[in-house]
Amino acid sequence: MNKRRLSNTFITPILLFWHTHQTAVILTFFLVIAFAIRLWGIGFGLPNLEHPDEDAVLMPAITIIKTGNLEPIRMEYGTLHIYLLTLVSVIVYLYSARNGLYQSPEQLGIFERGSYPAVYAHPEFFLGARLLSMILSTAIVLVVYMLATRLGNKRQGLVAAGITAVLPDLVKHAHFATTDITLTFFSALSLYLLLRAYDNWETDSMWAYAGAAFVSGLTASTKLNGVVLIIPLLLIPILKAKSLDEILSMRVLSGPISMALGFLTGTPYAILNIPKFLYWSGYAFRLYNAPQTELAQPSWQWHLDYHATSPNAIIFFLGLAGFVLSLRLWGKRGLIINSFAVFLWLAIVTQTSRQARMWLPTAPVFVLWATLLLDFGWQQLKDRQLFSKWQFYLMPTLSILLFTFLLYNSVIISNIFYQDDVRTRTQHWIEQNIPSGSKIAVEYFAPNLNTNTWSVTKLFHLYDQEMAWYQEQSFDYLVASEAGNNPTQIPTEEYAKRNELLEHACLIETFEGPFLSAESRMFWVYQVPPCD
Repeated sequence: MNKRRLSNTFITPILLFWHTHQTAVILTFFLVIAFAIRLWGIGFGLPNLEHPDEDAVLMPAITIIKTGNLEPIRMEYGTLHIYLLTLVSVIVYLYSARNGLYQSPEQLGIFERGSYPAVYAHPEFFLGARLLSMILSTAIVLVVYMLATRLGNKRQGLVAAGITAVLPDLVKHAHFATTDITLTFFSALSLYLLLRAYDNWETDSMWAYAGAAFVSGLTASTKLNGVVLIIPLLLIPILKAKSLDEILSMRVLSGPISMALGFLTGTPYAILNIPKFLYWSGYAFRLYNAPQTELAQPSWQWHLDYHATSPNAIIFFLGLAGFVLSLRLWGKRGLIINSFAVFLWLAIVTQTSRQARMWLPTAPVFVLWATLLLDFGWQQLKDRQLFSKWQFYLMPTLSILLFTFLLYNSVIISNIFYQDDVRTRTQHWIEQNIPSGSKIAVEYFAPNLNTNTWSVTKLFHLYDQEMAWYQEQSFDYLVASEAGNNPTQIPTEEYAKRNELLEHACLIETFEGPFLSAESRMFWVYQVPPCD
């Protein structure tokens, strides 16, 4: 009897707490899982800078705290992310100075993007920048929960939060100090605020719409493709206004004005230094559009192939089916969400440049679509009393299986960050086998070699020069990389030039291993003819 009373003393309050706080407990569990798998491997590679884009945003931030000049040295992405990294870098600097590592910001090193070797003497700044991405990526889970709950119900909110917590691409990019996770966070937050402004249009003041527009401007200031949010922003008054006079009201005009103010808050030098802003914006547009470049397959096909074989494939294709369903179930309010995703994808597939990360701002929308499809399917089975004995368990079971599958793939990705990158393996072999003083040519994504030991020349592509040039310049070795030289990502004639060049060289050693989050990429070391 005493044992039963003792058991009830402990179990009953737990069951009562579970009954009254079930949603909060499950959501907290998802947030903890999301935080843990994003933190795992966050310091990969340091002090080697293995991601080619991290220095493009962190060096401008460190330059600001070193010089006091608030004008970023680069602004091809917009500059809000740079200013966020500046704040993070100030915190890192003060913490490090407290421990005696620095006497002055002038001690911080600055190097140009693409400098070689890509090794930074103060890796704690890159770690701090990656932690920002990790935190924002975890916060996306909460925002998606809020979005799915507003669009549907708490059940959909929890399923969407669980998927977002373990979606492999969100986990992968949470390890990088780049703009992509920041853009995805602000995109999801903007969509939530815009949807709320739409739902409460008749009761809210002007400030709800203006505030959503301001956050949308911050999104565009993170990366310029966030400007697509202007479409759902303008759709709200078009769908809600009852007359032309209402469309021309100050409330409606506050939307575009506030979005512009949000953009200028994050990228003030778009006005303060117009020529520089236009230069870097033009550079970004050329880079992504790559005019007069012909590739082996169109962009839409490349992205479809990627998603068909990626760890996110099940969510991508469930999402596509859910998109069709959303057109009926979400009604007009669904246009706020769907217009953003559709127009951003139109921009993606019409660009020549193709990167897997381009879809990230729409990843939360695909999660919403996939969740809608799953919940609709479960509801149909329930209404038709199919599997009536098991219908109570069906949705939770399917959700757990999907969550486990995605978690498994995300754990694999995070674990890869703990392994030696193939560039490190190549570097160690060269250190043991290539004579000091040798002249070596490397290409983009190269291993970091000590330039005091070897004479190293870095090119964007080895095929930028012909074999005769390497011989005339007395090069001894070439280090070739599979990364960045995929035949679907470079022009066909350039890929042929690459093969022709390497056919005339003498292969010495082949390396295969992890590359960033990819399980396998190959590197090769060649000797320049005449060969031993």
